Amino acid sequence: MNLLQMRNMVASILDYDPNVQTYKDEVSRMVNESYINWFVSRPYTFSQKTVDVYTLSDASDTGTRITPPAATGIATEPSGVITNLTAATTTTSGIPEVKNGELTHEGSVLKIASSTNSTHNTGEYIIDKIDRAGARVYVSRMSSTPRVSWLPVGGSAETVTVNVEQRFLTLPDDVNQILSCGIRNEVKNGTAVMGNIQPLARRVEEEWDLRNNLTGSPDSYIVYDSLPDHTMDAFDYVPRAGVDFKVDVSAQAGPAVGWPQGKYEFRMAYTWRGVESQWSDPFEVEISASNKTFTFTCLDTTALGVYGLRKKFYIRAKSGFTAMGTANAMAETFFRDMSTYRIDNLSAAAWGVTGMNTFIIEDSATTYAWNNNNTPINNIEDIKQLARSKPNMGYRKRIRLYPRPASTVPIQVRYCFFPKKLEDDYDLPNCPSDTHRYIVYATCSELFMKHNNPDMALYYEKKAEKELLRIDNKYFTQRSATWIKDGFQVGPRLPSPYRTLTHS
Repeated sequence: MNLLQMRNMVASILDYDPNVQTYKDEVSRMVNESYINWFVSRPYTFSQKTVDVYTLSDASDTGTRITPPAATGIATEPSGVITNLTAATTTTSGIPEVKNGELTHEGSVLKIASSTNSTHNTGEYIIDKIDRAGARVYVSRMSSTPRVSWLPVGGSAETVTVNVEQRFLTLPDDVNQILSCGIRNEVKNGTAVMGNIQPLARRVEEEWDLRNNLTGSPDSYIVYDSLPDHTMDAFDYVPRAGVDFKVDVSAQAGPAVGWPQGKYEFRMAYTWRGVESQWSDPFEVEISASNKTFTFTCLDTTALGVYGLRKKFYIRAKSGFTAMGTANAMAETFFRDMSTYRIDNLSAAAWGVTGMNTFIIEDSATTYAWNNNNTPINNIEDIKQLARSKPNMGYRKRIRLYPRPASTVPIQVRYCFFPKKLEDDYDLPNCPSDTHRYIVYATCSELFMKHNNPDMALYYEKKAEKELLRIDNKYFTQRSATWIKDGFQVGPRLPSPYRTLTHS
């Protein structure tokens, strides 16, 4: 059943179906609550994914330079920047360039050696931003006082050695619970062996005093829900529509092409060190004439010394669109990810993001005018090619591998994922059709209780429990041995032909 069919079944059970949009929205919300709360509660076979998450090879450079601030308080380079980083200018070695969906050392740990000032050689730094074109890396300290200022004030620039290592592996944004972790794919040059990676509690890791810098083939992993040893994260920055950004309608230069007429809603999020912040509130704008496009205006987030806060946008076609001769046929209830628009054969300067090939605006860029000549979106069908937004859970799971791989290794992770909300009437849940009745019964129980009918609420709660038991028996337990068709013997000292797994 899709969302519409579930809502209709709920209405038939309650014998109450007012043609009021607010009531439909309320029922849809309660269906989603029942669906998502149940879906993430247990590791069902249908709620699992298996993906490869790649580690990054260590990077080093002996020719980098750090520049202390001038005695007047005005520096030629911002504090916390490392320049002349030759390894950052290539993707085949050293620090990879920054591209959406590709490997990047943003968020990795950086260490400085051979500085004449021992303060610089002490402690660790985190990479906030890699400027590939400028061969610069912007860093903060991995401590409660993250701001960096090279010493001595008024001193001259000096050449140092930097080493970069990926200590924490950021997992996909829909990870809810990690089930297994291991190396199961062939690794180049035999730098890592195949094998399972066992979970290790952080308390045990701390008691055993496991070294951060030990490299090798990992045999353990430790789960982190935030980046350790640092006071700031992407979720500390909350964008607001009309304050941190706005979108205006502008005239399209050149040929008479433009975005389809209608109302749109935009939301913005910051991306920092490979993690996306929460969304802003929606910003509505309307195109009411032909040959029009959009201009995005944002804040310069580097003005106060924070680097790497790039701007990512989401779009929703709200109303007024015509497709196949039907008005409003393509208006949507969900947002789409504009960063999935792939840009090829265009200069980086045209997009305000150096080295990127997707629509993400650079941290220092304040305006961007969508050029519909080079990146055409001429009808609503073009917008529908953009991928739907993924759920933002408000945190990102990370793991620390021990020992830490010093090379690129595909780590296979099996996990329970967080599903997308049912936003469109024709959205289907990420679960088999014989589980949909549980969602309906659980929703009915909540609605009967809201309508002051505890007897019917209890009745449908029990029906939901029966459905849940059936689902658990079918999708939560599996036989763990091979079926034997030939003769066999069993006894007190002989193995059973199969075992039944149970759960508590």
